[in-house]
Amino acid sequence: MADYQERLAEFREKGVDIVAASVETEAEAKETVEKLGLDFPVAYGIDPVTFAKTTGAYYAKDEDGDFLHATGFMLKPDNTIDVAVFSSGAIGRLEVGDALQFVEFRLKND
Repeated sequence: MADYQERLAEFREKGVDIVAASVETEAEAKETVEKLGLDFPVAYGIDPVTFAKTTGAYYAKDEDGDFLHATGFMLKPDNTIDVAVFSSGAIGRLEVGDALQFVEFRLKND
């Protein structure tokens, strides 16, 4: 999320909003927001099983409970999914540079 924060102005210049969702509690999410200095909305308390069933995201269980693997969505202006990037581990995430390039592509070709 920190990389999206670093380039948030570029997204905003293009009329794109960034929103994050987390399985963290409200207190944990607030700590993350403060730690990373996030200036975009972060939803919290997302149920990982329901989210996975609804979106196709990967989730797993460990000793701390259910958790979601990183999942990135880019929405069209009508709020339907244009691009979805699902990861089952630490690689394969929707990188900020790729997201910005895709926005540029859409702006030029739509």
